[in-house]
Amino acid sequence: MLNRNHVEQPRDFARQGARLLAVILAGGLWVGATAHGVAQDDGPSADQATEEKEGCTRNLKLIYAAIEAYQSDHKDLPNWLSDLVPQYLPDANVLICPVCRRTGKTEAPPLADPNLPSSYLFEFCPVYLATGNTNGPTRTRREWKRRQMGLVGSVVPLVRCRQHSPVLNLAFDGRIYESPTFWEYLVTNRVSFAELTPAGIFAEDGPSRPRRTPSFPPRDPKAKPSLLDLTKYYNAALTESWEGKTNADLAILPRGIQTFAGVEFDVRGIIQTGSRVLLDKKYPTQVKGIAVRQKCKRLHFLHAVGFGSPADEGSQVASYVVHFAGNQARLEIPIVYDRDVRDWHTLPDEAAAPPELQVAWKEDSVVAKLPGRPFRLFMTSWTNLAPEAEIESIDFISNLGAAAPFLVAITAEP
Repeated sequence: MLNRNHVEQPRDFARQGARLLAVILAGGLWVGATAHGVAQDDGPSADQATEEKEGCTRNLKLIYAAIEAYQSDHKDLPNWLSDLVPQYLPDANVLICPVCRRTGKTEAPPLADPNLPSSYLFEFCPVYLATGNTNGPTRTRREWKRRQMGLVGSVVPLVRCRQHSPVLNLAFDGRIYESPTFWEYLVTNRVSFAELTPAGIFAEDGPSRPRRTPSFPPRDPKAKPSLLDLTKYYNAALTESWEGKTNADLAILPRGIQTFAGVEFDVRGIIQTGSRVLLDKKYPTQVKGIAVRQKCKRLHFLHAVGFGSPADEGSQVASYVVHFAGNQARLEIPIVYDRDVRDWHTLPDEAAAPPELQVAWKEDSVVAKLPGRPFRLFMTSWTNLAPEAEIESIDFISNLGAAAPFLVAITAEP
């Protein structure tokens, strides 16, 4: 969670005000005032409205590029759009929509940028939510938006311009789209509006409800050593909504010794790793030393990701690092979105699966017709070029993108 003192005081302008003021003056930042007060709005012509929307769209693209550069350097989002100025966004005028140049309006408190005038609402700002919306003023807008992404993906706006009707939204994945004032109505065919509100998102997070320790079925005594025993590495149960998504679990997945895509697996739990979106501290960014201690011709991984989207296509989301016995060598197996895995929810906007993507298991029941269903898992198979060398262990490592990789089982084919 963000530090409360940092949230309430995003930046100390006693020390930094001079630098930002110089930026504003140097850029000639327009703040919406005239010599006689706030500019009057007589309404735009159709051509002017189109031109203003095009200008705002250009601004949003520049803002997105600046946020990406900031993320690359800081491994996190900025707290405010003004954090991008001047290093990532040299021209502070980009924070002013053309509509605001005509009307004199900018975003108002409490969601307005506290450091610079801006037309744009940064949805992932660290402002605390109102007490009435959650189980206490302990959750931030940023946490709310990240939880929304767990339900509907990267359509969640990163930045919004409410100066237009319909509203212009810059999605988390960089797409720009129009919506009503409440963009959530665009996705109610998948998730109810109530589930996307702060009250719905944090309904199960009351301070009086301690987190349940997951339990896992015992390993079948008949399980062969080649079906790796992951019991001590599990951190989530198949029967729990472990990523915070409503009614989203793998309770329907057959457990015990199961055959998927022609390979036997020991299926009893989940090893979840963290990501830029899944910030639950109980999930590590990497799980090291998964015991193998045997020779094998191939390794088969039963896995998927949470919080994935078509925007992740072609990007590496995780890796398995294979350690051979006696510190002889180690080898990385990269896991790429759309080649090895996809989100474990079937997404409505994803393309047809490429031939190399191996679906190992897919939910097949009447509930599969519900929004966000069916669920599925994927299999990645790796051929060992040194089958005579014993593999000591495997590390499972998240690439810390938006997608959160998880592992269900590993089989070492003799």
